[in-house]
Amino acid sequence: MTPDELDKWIGRLIAEDKLYKFYKCKEWRQLSEAVMKENNYECQHCKARGFHKAARSVHHVQWVRRHPRLALSRTYEYKGVTYKNLIPLCEDCHNKEHDKSRWMIKREKKGFVNEERW
Repeated sequence: MTPDELDKWIGRLIAEDKLYKFYKCKEWRQLSEAVMKENNYECQHCKARGFHKAARSVHHVQWVRRHPRLALSRTYEYKGVTYKNLIPLCEDCHNKEHDKSRWMIKREKKGFVNEERW
């Protein structure tokens, strides 16, 4: 699947509120399994803190909804530097990543509630 085809397909899934179909497709299942295997099925955030915990899913650093062209990409480039896009995480770390993301989205949309708020 080309990046353009992927972009269109995921855009359509998002519009239909059926993004779950992407996560069930053969390409994603094979890629996520390969990423998990390469990282010994370990949560990479826990591992960075010196703990060893089993990963339960592969997290997209660049969100699929915002960057559908990167949905099947292991890496992404930003300002000439290549970063990992797919990271195995345990359930707790994955939830924290998404909670942090939700907070950032809310803050972007709302800004300050009033001028007295610090």
